[in-house]
Amino acid sequence: MYRMFSMALGLCLSVQPAGAQGLGGQNQAPNQWVANCATERGRDCTVSAMIDGDSLLGTFALLRYSVASATLSVLVDGVGQRASIRVDQWPFIPTSLCTGAVCSWEPIRSAELLEEFRRGHTMTLQVSLQGDNMVGPLQMSLKGFSEQYQKALQAQQGR
Repeated sequence: MYRMFSMALGLCLSVQPAGAQGLGGQNQAPNQWVANCATERGRDCTVSAMIDGDSLLGTFALLRYSVASATLSVLVDGVGQRASIRVDQWPFIPTSLCTGAVCSWEPIRSAELLEEFRRGHTMTLQVSLQGDNMVGPLQMSLKGFSEQYQKALQAQQGR
């Protein structure tokens, strides 16, 4: 399972088409927001972060906001059943839209979270997995998110 997650994570982080010069994403360091674009299924620019919860235990997640689909999703090591995100001290916003290792928030909730990410300071993520296992709570600063979102938005629009 860990090998499959590592391969998926590597694929998500390493794709960078020719039209996305200047956007980061390759060899993404943990706990940093990075803008990136991919074109394998149509142009999709994203803002993502690999959140490292406990490097000794290998607990981490890939949080990703897609500009093209206006959707926030999280990739975890395991089969997700539900996920929740909280920005600063606001209530958790949950989702149960999970397919395999990926949980996504519907566009309306993703739009709410996008605005909170742009205004907030810290986010907390937790994911419930099959077998009563949990990922998180993982915390990460939102510093740099707005700047990377603007880069992804401009790249998506072809500017």
